Amino acid sequence: MINLKKLPALRFLKLFVLIIVLSCSQSKKETKKTTITKSGMNITNSYTYNNLDSVFLIKLKKWKEYSDLAEFLNQYEKTTPREALNNALELKNLTKKAKDSNIIKTLKTPAFNARINVFENEVLRLADMTYIPAISSQQVNKQIENIFSSFNSLNSKIIAIYKKDKFNNSVKIDEVFKKIR
Repeated sequence: MINLKKLPALRFLKLFVLIIVLSCSQSKKETKKTTITKSGMNITNSYTYNNLDSVFLIKLKKWKEYSDLAEFLNQYEKTTPREALNNALELKNLTKKAKDSNIIKTLKTPAFNARINVFENEVLRLADMTYIPAISSQQVNKQIENIFSSFNSLNSKIIAIYKKDKFNNSVKIDEVFKKIR
């Protein structure tokens, strides 16, 4: 004999199992994956920085890390945002080595240290951008401009320090005071 009290519960159970089976079979459908290409990430842009004169480069010969960094930045003069992001971690490592290396004694001034810190911060920001998937090409281009601007500032400070040093060496302060007496 069939128990009439259990009949609605049995129908509910059958309906529940049917819903689960149908919902599981629908999830097996193949989903189409579309890749979104970021516009502007493959457009080459040109950047420049002021190169040091050969006179100053000779004085910086002992600071090999600077020349490695400047040489690597030459690759960034014509680059796409995608290439810049791909090379950002290497640029970060070169910048860290240059900052932590034995900088020439003449350049060890607070103003120079500030400029090299600003340059490192700009490079670190570009390196951080590599981890942001929604970054736009305009943001990357702006950051590369900031990097070149801070490197220009670094080079300008190098020139100023060496020109000041040259001036101090050419003028003999003691001789001036002796003539005044």
